[in-house]
Amino acid sequence: MKKTTSIFFLIIHLILLSCNASKESINASTLQEIKTITFENWIAGRMESGSGTVFTIELEKSLQNNIRLEKIYYKNLETELVQVNETKFRANFHYNALYKKHQNSAIATKEFHLKDNEVVIEYEKNGLKYWYKCSQIKEVIPIQFP
Repeated sequence: MKKTTSIFFLIIHLILLSCNASKESINASTLQEIKTITFENWIAGRMESGSGTVFTIELEKSLQNNIRLEKIYYKNLETELVQVNETKFRANFHYNALYKKHQNSAIATKEFHLKDNEVVIEYEKNGLKYWYKCSQIKEVIPIQFP
């Protein structure tokens, strides 16, 4: 009886510890006021130049000193975010292997379950990583040049 009780308490203890394990997940709160997030699919005029998708994130005001935008996840891909100015960031997914700077992302595929109109922004705040999922991203129709 005593052995059964000890095993029972051990199992309960392990279950409680596993619930308290730090598991990285998508943050429900926004990182800051986002003015707009848009994407534009593009196709180059030459076959070897390829195609891609450019994301633009515009914030209401500049980022706080303790926040840094790091990556963006789109479908099953991830790439770095580049700061254009105080309130604008850009990411480019280039689908030609010669220019490819993004990579397939196991996190985006297994953890985020992104739809075609969703992205996840990875950011760092006070040294800790967070993720923010954005839905209903606006598509900018590219200008077609003859």
